[in-house]
Amino acid sequence: MAVKRVFILAGEASGDVLGAEFVCALRAVQPEWYFDAWGGPELSRAMGKPVLRGLESLAFMGFLDVLRNSRRVLANLHEAKAILEEPWDLVLLVDYPGFNLRLAKWMAKRPWRSDRRVVQLVAPSVWAWKESRVEILTKAFDAVIPLLPFEPDFLQQRGVNAPYFGHPAQDRYESDFSTNPSAGLVLAPGSRRSELERLVPVFSATAERLGQIPLWIRPSSWSETQYRVLLRSILNAEPRGTIAQGMGSAKGARLALVASGTATLELGILGIPMVVAYRVDPLSFAIAKRLVAVKHVSLVNLVLGRGAVAEHLQESCNPENLARELQKINAEGPERAQMLDDLAEFRSMLGDSGAMDRIAHYVLTL
Repeated sequence: MAVKRVFILAGEASGDVLGAEFVCALRAVQPEWYFDAWGGPELSRAMGKPVLRGLESLAFMGFLDVLRNSRRVLANLHEAKAILEEPWDLVLLVDYPGFNLRLAKWMAKRPWRSDRRVVQLVAPSVWAWKESRVEILTKAFDAVIPLLPFEPDFLQQRGVNAPYFGHPAQDRYESDFSTNPSAGLVLAPGSRRSELERLVPVFSATAERLGQIPLWIRPSSWSETQYRVLLRSILNAEPRGTIAQGMGSAKGARLALVASGTATLELGILGIPMVVAYRVDPLSFAIAKRLVAVKHVSLVNLVLGRGAVAEHLQESCNPENLARELQKINAEGPERAQMLDDLAEFRSMLGDSGAMDRIAHYVLTL
């Protein structure tokens, strides 16, 4: 297929990074192709122009958050459909499954669907909940690109075209695991406003309990000024510690406290011992608890298939518990040594470097 026009939709900060990496990989092969996107600053930089819609209008998390913003979500769906009526050759939907699967299902019924290719980058977690969505993956996508090593077999056994190429995050950081004395405790409380509002106070109090001056990791979707103002408003005080952009700034840190999500995977690649924490609204947690069929939430534990990294959710996500777990892995001893070994095993399971280049070349064959 001679793809000339590409539309990318990434609704979250982690998807924004993946979308940008895809643009760079595809442009290395086909520099003349035309791109437009919904996403964030990383996609904007990769394309060399502004995105059509930014993450601030897209990144909603949890049942209650989506419900509160239902008008905005419905308006986004309406406007996305209008854009997709244009003659695109390739539509790349990145993660963001609740929204993207609805779009893919709608596209599957359009008369122009046979004239384009639709690819989902990052497989929805159908192995954890809502396995019924497999039918959409099978019928509405030309390919679903999973990034976790246990996903392809699950999907392919259910009829999904799901080739595996490894995880692109392997190429984001140099494989140098030397210690950085200036980065003791890393705090990575997420990228969405709702995550930050729930987790920043807990993370800050944990650092104080440990007597640590933390390094806050700022997602690229927030400017430094925006992020500092937000921390200040949440804490009602000036945040202690320093703020740095991107997980690469955590390289060489002693340990990390991190929100469940892509950041756990990046810290695992960097080999930084961590504790995973998360809170959602009570309604979302109650629904998820009834529907989710896996024991772990962090990507490190899911890939390894065991509880290598401590996870504290909801009421358990408090400064006392988190500080206690961090102290265990901060001290030199068997627990820290075991986690370092586990993270090395985790990295080895994510595949070789060059994953996004392989993904881009595969898309050319569709």
